[in-house]
Amino acid sequence: MVMSDTPLHDVLSDPARLSAWRERADRLLEAEGAGHLVHDLPVRADGRSTSATSRPWRLDPIPITMGRAVHEWLATSIAERMRALDVVLADLYGDGGLIRSGAVPAEALYGSGSFRSEAIGSSPRRWLTVYAVDLIESDDGVWHIVQDLTDAPVGIGYTLLDRSVMARVAPAEMASAGVTPLHGFADAMRSSLAACSSSDSPRLVVFSGGIEHPSYVEQAYLAVQLGVNLVEGSDLVVRQRRLWIRTLDGLEPVDVVLRRLEDGGVDPLQVASVGSAGVPGLVAASRSGGVALANAFGSGVIEALGRSGHLEDAIAAASPLGAALRTLPEGGVSPRMHPMVGDDGPIEAPVVIRMFAVDDGERVTVLPGGSGRVLAPGDDPANPTAGVAKDVWALGVPVRPMPSRVLPQVDFGASVPTRVADSLHWMNRAAERAETITRVLRAVAASFDEDPGLMHVDAERRPERAAAMLRALIAPNATAAHMDVDGGISDYSTAVDAATSELSRQIGSVLSEAITVREYLSTTAGRLLAHLAHVRSSLASTRLDVDRLDGLLVDFAALAGLWNESTVRGPAWRIGDLGRRLERASLTYRLVSAGLTPGAGEPLIAGSPAAWAAEITLAGCESLVAYRRRHRSDVERRAAVSLVVDDAANPRSVRSSLTSVARHADAINWDDGRKLLAAVGATIDPASLSGLLHALDMSVVSRWFSAPTDPVPMSGVGR
Repeated sequence: MVMSDTPLHDVLSDPARLSAWRERADRLLEAEGAGHLVHDLPVRADGRSTSATSRPWRLDPIPITMGRAVHEWLATSIAERMRALDVVLADLYGDGGLIRSGAVPAEALYGSGSFRSEAIGSSPRRWLTVYAVDLIESDDGVWHIVQDLTDAPVGIGYTLLDRSVMARVAPAEMASAGVTPLHGFADAMRSSLAACSSSDSPRLVVFSGGIEHPSYVEQAYLAVQLGVNLVEGSDLVVRQRRLWIRTLDGLEPVDVVLRRLEDGGVDPLQVASVGSAGVPGLVAASRSGGVALANAFGSGVIEALGRSGHLEDAIAAASPLGAALRTLPEGGVSPRMHPMVGDDGPIEAPVVIRMFAVDDGERVTVLPGGSGRVLAPGDDPANPTAGVAKDVWALGVPVRPMPSRVLPQVDFGASVPTRVADSLHWMNRAAERAETITRVLRAVAASFDEDPGLMHVDAERRPERAAAMLRALIAPNATAAHMDVDGGISDYSTAVDAATSELSRQIGSVLSEAITVREYLSTTAGRLLAHLAHVRSSLASTRLDVDRLDGLLVDFAALAGLWNESTVRGPAWRIGDLGRRLERASLTYRLVSAGLTPGAGEPLIAGSPAAWAAEITLAGCESLVAYRRRHRSDVERRAAVSLVVDDAANPRSVRSSLTSVARHADAINWDDGRKLLAAVGATIDPASLSGLLHALDMSVVSRWFSAPTDPVPMSGVGR
């Protein structure tokens, strides 16, 4: 509860300040990635549908405070309970004493749907490495257990993220209140995970269910805090009863997996498995000692026993400790009410508090605080629906060094999962295409806004040329709604609509790919991506005037700047930058073909539609200012083509892009790329450029993003 003598007392009486706190918390959560998935996103570059939403939550800025005595009692009880649950799991999958004694009825265990027969006889170092428990305090000060979470406990990443946000929302209040920091818990968690392995330098990964998983945002944030790779099922493979991660340079061994997928989803080869996000053979590899799972496969049965009401008897029979906390009675309790921000000032609501612990085999470390989840009227305490979180502050708890195992320093800069490289590559291609479409739309709109008569002079040939340039950028991806009966984009107005639709799609692709590789992007990039998500959501309902297009170009410039100046230039960056450079070269070629190719009997003279189209082309290639500085004449076709195709000093030219591609090819030993680029002469032949770019694209895909197999002829019938 929030005590009247804390620094928060005055804040509660100031609705304007509380509202400002909530708005700032919303913005900060969004900047960390929590808002990127709020909007429907399109099909990804690899063909997978991205229809999930983020299940967004709101952080209420009024925290729950917990005094030292209460927190230390809870921490001791939680540590004892975690150890007791480990004993219960070892018995259930071991000698079965709890079943023989009747403490756990056989029908309750085997009929639970969560008991994993494949785990019988397993002997992991620990069954539970990470543990979470939901608690609710009654209005008479008694704490009750709502549920134990032992399968793939969710919430540590959310808790660390919420605390990070609150530290920026109310830093003075936190300092005055003596809030115990959480900064050491990630180290303790990493050490506990490392202790699952006998290796002196274990490779740790966070195993995610992917962007469609309800807690994906938390998984990505937690991986960043732990400093380990976030992997999906497609990143992993079992060979020789070991788990390996697929990287650009081949398979690399994995020692410990912090799984964020529940028991039923980790291995599709297991009985009663659900979905296809898991890794075939993972459980067998774990049983043979080829990899350690945290938590161990089968741990979810504890949650099932809790729901059936048999868990407390099991704990009492297995361990003298672990029963200090009371289980929530069947009829519930009268919960303590906590203040939260309402639309018109503070209101009150009951809150379930989730606390967390990790075990390294020697000591259980309990996170000093936790995450509160507001209950809506009629909510089951085990399943809040309000979508509102609260930070839990432990006050006055001494900051003791959390145990941490010092792991040998390893540079994983060159170890890039193939999926990550794939996402970075297509993210940059989508960003480049979106920027070019925006640039052409902006140039055309500015020209027509400044002189509306241009729309109708010369038999409307300027709108026709504008439509041709937009078609060159979007026609392969245009939707049926924007096509005429002959399969083309019929006129300028329709072309603008189609370009706007394609712009929305490409921004969506940027967001879809970026959210899956959030750990490779800078913190500042999060805010920019959040803003792009808002811009994209408004494209269908708001006119894209010159000012809005200018603002969008600033966003794309900022994204490119962050990519070039704030991303470590290892293999991941190079594969991503290959995408940007190849896409730029391709789009430049398309624009030159559409805007600088002479029409039948159409001279390039000042004021003509052809000259106007040439200027639009240069503007679309971000080279109009460069041309005017270099040449005193009006746009001349040969000079314009030379500037955007052959001029190595122009960073937007095809030559400059191919030079960057060549540097990447040397750095990452891309032999096919070297060979293809070696054929480029002193002057680039536009007629052969399309074939060269296509060959480079295909080489990138075959070199890094495909898994070729050697066909084996079948013998037998018919031979």
